[in-house]
Amino acid sequence: MKNNLIIKSGLAASLLSFVLILPNQAKADSMQRLAENLCEYAKTDNRGSMRKKLKGASIKLKSIYSGLICGRGGSLMRVAVENDAINAAKFIASKAGRKSLAKVEKDGKTALQFTEGLVAAGDSSKQAFVALIQDKM
Repeated sequence: MKNNLIIKSGLAASLLSFVLILPNQAKADSMQRLAENLCEYAKTDNRGSMRKKLKGASIKLKSIYSGLICGRGGSLMRVAVENDAINAAKFIASKAGRKSLAKVEKDGKTALQFTEGLVAAGDSSKQAFVALIQDKM
């Protein structure tokens, strides 16, 4: 009888830990999918889907922006700039917040410095993004 109680207690502990871990894992998977979708929407200049996805998740872009890294280590704004996604960039600039846009990224540059570098390298089409980011800072 005593051994049976230990097994039941062990099984209960295992089930309890599984139940406690499962929601956290599901939340992590959900956040990963949200990040991937936002990065894809920034690439394709899909401002409406970005708004809808954030609203559906009841999350503000400002609260997650600093943790979002798309592709090879760029921010959501950089993805929009690199893909000439001006509508997505407008949405990001309006919702991410001044501090998030001014944050120095892995390469030691802010989104504004990165974009100004593209303009200085001869890509004059990025000037609209420079003006947009400057306006929000």
